[in-house]
Amino acid sequence: MTSAEYRARAEKLLTSQHPLDLNPTVVEQAAVWAQLATAAAITEANDRKIEAR
Repeated sequence: MTSAEYRARAEKLLTSQHPLDLNPTVVEQAAVWAQLATAAAITEANDRKIEAR
């Protein structure tokens, strides 16, 4: 998955429910997707850097 896809999953979890319905489990799941998005973005940037050489 790309960083954008991971980010979209996190956003969907946080915006698909009424704000008062956000329970700790949903927030934790969104945090994991956000961490995966960050890791993927770092990998993608590194790949672009390598390709540019």
